Amino acid sequence: MTVSAVGQNDGSSRLNTIIKSTAAGTAAGYTMKYLWPVTKQEKDISARTMINYCRKLTNKAKVQEINSRGVNSKAEDYFVKMIESGDKEAFKEEKIKERIIKMGGEDSAAGKEFRLLIRNVNETASQMTKRWAVAYKIMLKRIRPTVPFLVAGAGIGFFTGFTHNVLKCDYDA
Repeated sequence: MTVSAVGQNDGSSRLNTIIKSTAAGTAAGYTMKYLWPVTKQEKDISARTMINYCRKLTNKAKVQEINSRGVNSKAEDYFVKMIESGDKEAFKEEKIKERIIKMGGEDSAAGKEFRLLIRNVNETASQMTKRWAVAYKIMLKRIRPTVPFLVAGAGIGFFTGFTHNVLKCDYDA
């Protein structure tokens, strides 16, 4: 037990402890706004919708790239027709196999090139989807209301400082 003389201030008054812990709690609450995981209630857009959107963007970009070159191979022509047809089942394995058979089979140069085109488009769409998912989570955390996190942090800090003062064993003589 520590005993100190009356009127001797060492800079750590009871009010100072509460103020410091409340400020630290408020800062921790603000930090938690960004560290707290995104909940199901906060997600407005389904992941499947964005995956499909990323694939459509990638497909359109690839078609524009192919069309801008001018001279197209047989596989590129089939790919452009497949995308421009608007068929929702165009990327199903059965449909792809049918197109490859029409081009000359899996072992033909056109068939291999067609598979390569689809693989490249799928890879690009996958990378775009991953980047979108990270950006979406950051956006959701950023638009969260700040006040509840600040109030919760400040409340925890206040009660921590108050409890510290109550449990402290120092007495003024």
